[in-house]
Amino acid sequence: MDESGNNQNRRNKRSLVLIAARLRTQQGTVEVRLRNLSRNGALLEADVPPPEGTEVVFERGETIAPARVAWVSKDRFGIQFDRPIEESEVLIHIGKPQHNGEMDPRAFRRAGFRERPLKAGERQIGEAWFHSLGTATPLGE
Repeated sequence: MDESGNNQNRRNKRSLVLIAARLRTQQGTVEVRLRNLSRNGALLEADVPPPEGTEVVFERGETIAPARVAWVSKDRFGIQFDRPIEESEVLIHIGKPQHNGEMDPRAFRRAGFRERPLKAGERQIGEAWFHSLGTATPLGE
């Protein structure tokens, strides 16, 4: 049964993410995309999800948690952990950027024009480009 949209069954807050993880199954390792996570379970996505009821081991970073596939719908599926996990351990590297309240002005700079006059060849290229656009001369002249 697809419980992905059923918020009535949610006991814990879910963290929305999109990061890589993996599942170990008896058939081998499955690379998955972690879509959301709570202490009790996770919404995962895979090209070929394991069948409902499959016992799996969820792995992400230092977190290794036995779980069971609770439901499957197309390429998405939910797992329920055998024991609650500390989701902060899984999400530790995804925190908000840290800064001291001041933004580094270099972080949002856009490329600007050089402050020197154009050389003759550069001016010819620029004028040819303006003419190709149907503009007689650049603005500012």
